[in-house]
Amino acid sequence: MTEWNAETAEWYAANYGDYPTNRLAVEQLDLSDELTIIDVGCGTGSALRYTAAKVSKGNLIGIDPVPRMIEIAKGLSKDDKNRNQVAFKVGSAEKIPVDDSIADLVFAFDSIDHWKDVPKGLSEILRILKSKGNFIIVKDLGVPGSKKALIALKQKLRAAGFDLVHKEIIKTDEISFALWKCTVKS
Repeated sequence: MTEWNAETAEWYAANYGDYPTNRLAVEQLDLSDELTIIDVGCGTGSALRYTAAKVSKGNLIGIDPVPRMIEIAKGLSKDDKNRNQVAFKVGSAEKIPVDDSIADLVFAFDSIDHWKDVPKGLSEILRILKSKGNFIIVKDLGVPGSKKALIALKQKLRAAGFDLVHKEIIKTDEISFALWKCTVKS
């Protein structure tokens, strides 16, 4: 597992900061104008900047455990026309710094594999989701072993109390990735 720090944040921002899955996954989502969305492991904030164009009256919060990554996200967002609706906070999947039942949607765009404790992170997602909220997971399929990892993740989601309600594989000339929509088990 990669040790995330200021140096790896700089490397990630330079090489993957605006990764195609951020734009392409957001394009696939049917988003209303006034959602509260939390992006866990937001990296450079790219997915939220794309989301802000579609959710113009929403409240968007990016969470990342690396303070330097949050600085980078804020810097890249400062000139964005929708910057006032996007906030960034230092925090981990295992301890998300927001109130209970606040989110309509929670994103994990290519971040869930970097969580230190996936079951604890999933319980935090449950804590912050509204009762009818959804958890959106995006996983790059270009990573070796990704199909096996998806099977293991599906088992962890089920054990944590999520139902996988929509699964889609998206392939373009740029990339292929899985987009999963999960709801809280009723």
